[in-house]
Amino acid sequence: MGAAIRVLALVLVLLGGGTAAADVTAASPVVGISPSDTPAQIRAKAASVTPSPRQLAWQRLELTAFVHFGINTYTGREHGTGTENPNDFQPNQLDTAQWATALKNAGFKLVILTVKHHDGFLLFPSRYSSFGVASSSWRGGQGDVVREFSNALRAQGLKVGVYISPSDLHEAQPGGRYANGSAFTSRTIPSDPADVVGGQRFTVSADDYNQYFMNNLYELLTRYGTIDEVWWDGANPTGKDNPYNYTDFIRIVRTLQPNAVMFQDIDNRWVGNEDGVGRQSEWSPIPLIGDASTAADRFLEPEDERAADIGGDSVLAQRKSDGTSKWSVLRWTPAECDASIYPDGWFYPYTSIKSPAQLEDTYYTSVGRNCQLLLNVGPDRRGLLDQPTIDALTTFGNTISSTFAVDSARGASASTDSGTSPGSAVDGNADTSWKLAGTTGSLTLDLGSARTFNVINVQEDMAVGMRTQSFAVDRWNGATWVQVATDTTVGYKKLVRLPAPVTTSRVRLRITGSRAAPAIATFSLHQRAGSPVRSGPVASGLAGKCLDVNGGSNADGTRVQIWDCNDTAAQNWTVAPDGTLQAFGKCLDIYGGGSANGSVVQLYTCNGLAHQKWSASGGALVNPQSGRCLDVPGFNTTNGTQLIIWDCNGGANQRWTLP
Repeated sequence: MGAAIRVLALVLVLLGGGTAAADVTAASPVVGISPSDTPAQIRAKAASVTPSPRQLAWQRLELTAFVHFGINTYTGREHGTGTENPNDFQPNQLDTAQWATALKNAGFKLVILTVKHHDGFLLFPSRYSSFGVASSSWRGGQGDVVREFSNALRAQGLKVGVYISPSDLHEAQPGGRYANGSAFTSRTIPSDPADVVGGQRFTVSADDYNQYFMNNLYELLTRYGTIDEVWWDGANPTGKDNPYNYTDFIRIVRTLQPNAVMFQDIDNRWVGNEDGVGRQSEWSPIPLIGDASTAADRFLEPEDERAADIGGDSVLAQRKSDGTSKWSVLRWTPAECDASIYPDGWFYPYTSIKSPAQLEDTYYTSVGRNCQLLLNVGPDRRGLLDQPTIDALTTFGNTISSTFAVDSARGASASTDSGTSPGSAVDGNADTSWKLAGTTGSLTLDLGSARTFNVINVQEDMAVGMRTQSFAVDRWNGATWVQVATDTTVGYKKLVRLPAPVTTSRVRLRITGSRAAPAIATFSLHQRAGSPVRSGPVASGLAGKCLDVNGGSNADGTRVQIWDCNDTAAQNWTVAPDGTLQAFGKCLDIYGGGSANGSVVQLYTCNGLAHQKWSASGGALVNPQSGRCLDVPGFNTTNGTQLIIWDCNGGANQRWTLP
């Protein structure tokens, strides 16, 4: 990291054996595409692709932390030079247990450490290089950050990941092994017999640098217990090209750590940005060019990982000039959404930290869009996470855990017009599901009593695959269904935030389009932490009239008026904890901050000022700044009458019933 991941226009040396050919008629992480397959046939095959057990376990973690720490921490660089003095690395208060505790408390399940960034500095002692912790006086030359890190994580029940950059600025220096022109020949890993563990040795095709890299990889995978993710960055700041033998890299990982997922473009992939933002339609089965018999264990890169769509129907349907399919394989390759908690970089020092609202938003744009979130922190030069970083993590973790602590749909009475087992969508078990009979259908929940929510969670059964293309959610208003949300793909998880809370006793999920009959494992309803809990119409004391936003517009300055009650969005008001009344995410506002009798009332962007505050008192809505009440002038019951403030008088034109 520290630069765009996708700088991987590298020559790959693809050698060695592969897995058995996938059965294209059954669910599988890999399904072959024949040149003659029609778009409809490819679409049907995409509906049958499912994750491997390691991929599903990885995505269910949801939150992975990145820890950028190394010689750059001491030089202040995002990219080092490879010529740093190892003795500058002096984390004299290193406390990896502090890292683990803070990250676990924030809800992270897996942590990935930059054991070798592009500078080539190793955070573990290696038999094959002196450029690393072993050449620092820290810990008397006996330091091993990776060991302390892995032990601390396991003590907290966290999973361990290692980032090891294939590019290497130190080895790219004159006399180094990177791109030194050496030939690819048959070599043995590990090179030194003293490093062999369990009799495992590998005959590989390697030049000097690939041999060095695989020796490092072997050390990491045999010394530190279970490794759950191996992360290969695609950036290459060396200015040189050295082919990487990914086929043997992968073989070594699969042999020594068979349950580890590999980033990138193997078990998972880069989402295409470093902002933690998944696509609105983020598909996990994606089309690629490769051999279906080996694709599960090969580096296969999408044509353009930054593209707006890499797995939709229009992409699947692409053809070559001869009319045959452009693609040869479909593979389950879910997205990892990476982002730093610091707006300006990955390593300490930093200049600022993202706000709680920004971090919360990142959760919804990553995990909530069928991604796993990889969120970075950078320990300081003491070897500690500083207090602002811990505070940001704590706030983030508390916000997410509080939001999803209660599911208002859990155990609701469920019925369907399609398929079987509707109750499985609300039983809290991601391995059971409502299975539709066709590509569309509805699930209706009776919540038993009025419940309030502003976050909707929909999840597909990954054992069946990713099939849903569009869905909608409705609430029952006592007489009819009113749509409150619509979205596109689902996959592992789709989270929809509503602009205002909804209160209802019945909810309906409609699957409106799918590639094949989908299976919905979870349909849950939640309330965002610290957000309002009451929303609905504000009824006037003048019979049959409600507080209404003119034309249903959210533009600043829109007239707020009375109108016949009609249960539209223009009459859906939220009673916020800060004393505001909100519609369309904006506030009931007194024009110009006025306080005089007759000052008109409008809709305006919330700004926290006193002329947007309202207090319910004796049936009236009082603006504390002016001491005056929300008023229908002259008791006028004509639709469209603009509201004002006026001296409180207890009249029916000043009485309001909040939701």
